[in-house]
Amino acid sequence: MKAFIGIDTSCYTTSLCLVDAKFRVLADVRKVLQVPVGKRGLSQSNMVYQHTRNLPELFERLRPLFKQYAVAGIGVTNQPRRNEHSYMPAFLAGLGYGRSLSALLGIPLYTISHQENHVLAAMRSLGEVWEEPFFALHVSGGTTELIRFLRQSAVWQATCIGGTSDVSAGQFIDRIGVALGFSFPAGVHVEQEALAEREAVKGDVVFFKDGYISFSGPESQVQREIKKGRHPHAYYCKWTLVTVWNGLVRLLETALAQGMTRLVAVGGVMSNRYIRSQMEAFCQQRGIQLVLAPPGYSSDNSAGAAFWAAWQERG
Repeated sequence: MKAFIGIDTSCYTTSLCLVDAKFRVLADVRKVLQVPVGKRGLSQSNMVYQHTRNLPELFERLRPLFKQYAVAGIGVTNQPRRNEHSYMPAFLAGLGYGRSLSALLGIPLYTISHQENHVLAAMRSLGEVWEEPFFALHVSGGTTELIRFLRQSAVWQATCIGGTSDVSAGQFIDRIGVALGFSFPAGVHVEQEALAEREAVKGDVVFFKDGYISFSGPESQVQREIKKGRHPHAYYCKWTLVTVWNGLVRLLETALAQGMTRLVAVGGVMSNRYIRSQMEAFCQQRGIQLVLAPPGYSSDNSAGAAFWAAWQERG
C-alpha cells in the first residue's frame, strides 16, 4: 500500500502528515514551537533549532506506519508564498529532510509554499484540486492576504489583491491576548475568554484603502484601554474578534467586486468559531461556494503537502 508524506516547518509548528492514495489521513503529528512566557514570537534561528530537534521525534512516531505502507512521494513546504522574493530560513529544516528522503528512497519530491499548503489542506476534503480560478483568504499569525489563484500546468499563479497594510489579523489577536496575560500564541485563549462576554460588542471600524486594511489603529486603542482596566478581559477579547471580522468583511467585499464565486478560507484564525460562523453566514447569503479546512486543519499542519504529493502521483 502506498502512502505520501507531507512536511511543514513554519514559524509556529513542526508538522508531518501521512495520507494514503485516496487522500485519507493515516497519521498527523505536530509539535508546537516553544515561545518563552511574555514573548510574542521567535527568531528564525530559534525556529530552525527547534524544527531540527522536533523532526526526528515526529518521524519516529510514524515508524509503525512505515512498516505497513510504502512511501511513494513527498510534499514539502519551501517558502511562505509562491514568490521568488518569499524566503524564510525556518522552511529549510523541512526542505532538507524532504530532499534527503527523496534521494535516499528514490521517490519524487514536490515543493509548495506554506500558503498553498493551507489551501490544499482545505481542498483535501473535496478530494480534488480545482482547475478553475478561485479566491483564497489566508488569515493567520503571519499573514492576512486575499489571493486570486489560477492554475498554470502543475502549479498555481497566485496574485495578492488585498490584505493588511501592517499587522496581520493573527498578530492583532496575539498582541491583545499577550497584553491580557495569555501565553503566545494567544488565539485559543482569546476565543475561549470571549465566550464569557454575553453583551453585544460592536468592535472598531477598520481602516480600508485600495484593498488593504489596517489593524494598527484598533490595536493602539485597545492597548490603552487595557492599561486603564475599564472592562473585563472577556469584553476585550470579544471586541478584538469582532474588530477582526469587521476588517475581513472589507476584504471579502473587494473579492465580490472582482467576481468571486468560490472561496477557500484558511489559516489559524479560521479555526476561531466566531470568525468561522461569520464567514459561513456571509458566503451563504451571497451564494458563494465556501471551502474551509476540516476541524483541526486550519492551524499549521502538513496535510496539504501530503495531499499534493498524492494528487500528483494519482493513477
